[in-house]
Amino acid sequence: MMERYIRFIVRHRVAVVLAILTMSAVLATQLRHLHLEIRRRANLPQDHPYVQIQNRISDVFGGEAVAVIGVVANQGTIFTPAVLGKVYRITQGLLETPGIVATNLFSLAAPQVKVVVAGADGTMDVHALMEGAPTTAAQLLRLRADVERDKLFRGTLVSTDGTATVIVAEFDDRLTDVAIAQRINQLVDPERDASVSIALAGAPILRAALARYTAMIGWLFPLAVLVIAVVHYEAFRTLQAMVLPLVTALLSVVWALGIMAYIGAPMDTWSAITPVVILAVAAGHAVQILKRYYEEYAIVGDSEEAVIRSVMAVGPVMLTAGFIASAGFGSLMTFGITSVRVFGLLLASGILSALVIEMTFTPACRCLLPAPKSRELRREGQVHRLDRALARLADFVVREPRALLLGAGAIVLLALVGMLRLHVDNSFRYWFAGSTQVRKDDVLLNQKLPGTATVRLLVDGEHEAVLEEPEVLKAIADLEAFMQIDRNIGGVVSIADHVKRMHQAMNNGDPAAYVIPDSQRLIAQYLLLYGMSAGPEGLTAFVDAGYQRAVIRALSKTDDAAFSRHLITRLQRYATERFRGLPAQVRIAGGTLGVQTAMNDVVVHEKIVNMLQVSAIILLLSALVLRSVVGGLFVLLPLAVAVAVNLGLMGWSNTWLDMTTAAITSMGVSIGADFAIYLIFRIREELGRSASLEDALRASLQTSGKAIFFVSSAVALGYMVLPVAGFSIWTRLGILTATIVSVSALTTLTLIPALALMVRPRFLTRFGHITTAPSPPLHAAAGMRRWGR
Repeated sequence: MMERYIRFIVRHRVAVVLAILTMSAVLATQLRHLHLEIRRRANLPQDHPYVQIQNRISDVFGGEAVAVIGVVANQGTIFTPAVLGKVYRITQGLLETPGIVATNLFSLAAPQVKVVVAGADGTMDVHALMEGAPTTAAQLLRLRADVERDKLFRGTLVSTDGTATVIVAEFDDRLTDVAIAQRINQLVDPERDASVSIALAGAPILRAALARYTAMIGWLFPLAVLVIAVVHYEAFRTLQAMVLPLVTALLSVVWALGIMAYIGAPMDTWSAITPVVILAVAAGHAVQILKRYYEEYAIVGDSEEAVIRSVMAVGPVMLTAGFIASAGFGSLMTFGITSVRVFGLLLASGILSALVIEMTFTPACRCLLPAPKSRELRREGQVHRLDRALARLADFVVREPRALLLGAGAIVLLALVGMLRLHVDNSFRYWFAGSTQVRKDDVLLNQKLPGTATVRLLVDGEHEAVLEEPEVLKAIADLEAFMQIDRNIGGVVSIADHVKRMHQAMNNGDPAAYVIPDSQRLIAQYLLLYGMSAGPEGLTAFVDAGYQRAVIRALSKTDDAAFSRHLITRLQRYATERFRGLPAQVRIAGGTLGVQTAMNDVVVHEKIVNMLQVSAIILLLSALVLRSVVGGLFVLLPLAVAVAVNLGLMGWSNTWLDMTTAAITSMGVSIGADFAIYLIFRIREELGRSASLEDALRASLQTSGKAIFFVSSAVALGYMVLPVAGFSIWTRLGILTATIVSVSALTTLTLIPALALMVRPRFLTRFGHITTAPSPPLHAAAGMRRWGR
């Protein structure tokens, strides 16, 4: 069947090439619809309760995106006309920005940041803390006194030493994060001078920086093409053989991105690297075909027949390896994170596209090209240091299989110890290097102010007006006090604080009156008076109109995974006990800490599930193709060792497991499965014409082994262009993917032959019988014209 198929392709080579190029052109027209977009909720597991709580808080109280602006006086305090003028102008600019949730704006100059004092005749006087930029000494003294007297401002809005103030701005979904960051920079850049340091933080700022790094793929991809081209030239030593795999791979990228644009999926940090992955894998498959083509051409001397023979030999193997790789990538679509699912879908479609092109365009195009000249054959078939290294490796594997397996076992044990040191952390800020401006700003803000990571707790009442009940408000106040025991938590504010401020104000500012009153009627009266003076939106940042739901807002100086999990666990335990018997429940937790803890939970759980899925897919498909469960285990073994080594290295190097590094394992295993499939099929083929298993292994390592070396080198070096961007998450992605692919190739070339010698499995006898016979070392093969012959 394969022979009839490939002869049809060869016979209609011109039509096949034109058809593929036409399809490529059609898909290329879709690329104009491709755009970069870092979506806010796409990286979050929407089914996780913490993410659902965060979404609910955002829907009720606003604040889909929270930006933090810190203004730090370089000399003296912020209570000067110059510094406060900057705060006022930035705040006014934010109020004029589309998408700003004005009622949630927290700033010295924000309209809803109010001073509360007793008015005449039992009324409540509620007025803005800073109605304009103060210019006189009296105005400055009054503002400073108001800040220092009010617990809601001191240490939260302004640092305890008076040298820094914070502006917390919340935005709805009308503006993208990039637009928000651009607008904020537009407002703060004119205010930067020697008198102040202005630092920016928050998810929109980080996601905007993420978008800038993601856009770098525009020049990283051509660099990857160049690197892979150099590897291919080293593999073939001919321009013709270097160019054809790259053309095949580039067409595969066009198909994948065209499909992506057609379905309307935007480019994000994940999908931006798919071109590099598809390029490397697709070029690797093309290399396998061309390497075999040169072998067959050296035998038959006819280019067309060599194409037919090479596809007949490699085609079924390539289809098997490609389907396994695409199924492995496709398994990422089970992740609970939209970006990862799209990433898996694109990679799977890219590999399938590559298979279609390589089984049609590559052989057809190879037939249209001139046959290799004798000089080209000599250069391609020259013996190099790699040939001699592979010969020595084959000698060692054949001579010491037991020692090799024992050594691999020792390495795995060491890796397992390293895995015990592995920890999970999805801290967004650590996606960026410490030298970047976003990290420097983050450090400054955490030193001076309550923090940059948000914490949100939802208080959900059973009926309206529940948040006017003294016992419920006292429970909220107690929960806030419990939160602030931790020195990393600050800026804790809720409706309870506002009620205490009102009670204190209506008792002539007596500090002892800063408590929740015992009368629900009095609390309701306070809230009515406050609303009459401040307006109906005065407290909407903290409580809904029916006083049934409230949000507790806080900031944290860290979003470390262990800290976040410990904090949430303590809060859940305390809230459950403190609110027992009350007509309200506390939903924990939203904000940065909540969603990142959700990410950590998902990464751990779905990492395990995904690895089991990928392993099952590889085992099942390999067993079906090789008609042996033992054969499937042979394919799986080197991949399992590579995974263990990669995770062990992460543990020993203190590289945490996050959303990115979790997906690396699936990518590495899916790519590495190709190596095992190609090598096992080659061993079976060589057994059909070799005197012994030892001879078959030597020939396979010298032929398929060389192709595996160049393919793994192209993939690894292609990924190693990512660290050039200086983006921490891509640096880890590049290094770890290159490591797992390289280790997969090495374990394939050593463990499979060694295990075959020790076990001598029957599935290898499909084309021949396993016998044991002395055979000379492969050093003599160094002078052979083509690989392994």
